[in-house]
Amino acid sequence: MDDREKANEIFREVSAVEEPITEEMDLQTDLGWDSLRMVEVIVKLEEAFDREFDESDLNPDLLQTVGDMYRLLAI
Repeated sequence: MDDREKANEIFREVSAVEEPITEEMDLQTDLGWDSLRMVEVIVKLEEAFDREFDESDLNPDLLQTVGDMYRLLAI
């Protein structure tokens, strides 16, 4: 499983989305994430990828799409 597949698995788990995850998907509109869900995803990503994100990287205005999440992870 590559890194994007691993991230997508987390996104699907948290969102209960059955359709394929794409870079263009909006985190709020398409995946139904609110701020609490975003925190849950960030924690799961930190655990899965064994990294800790800097608070400045977690600006909600810059994290709008799945592609933004990929960029955060550098994948």
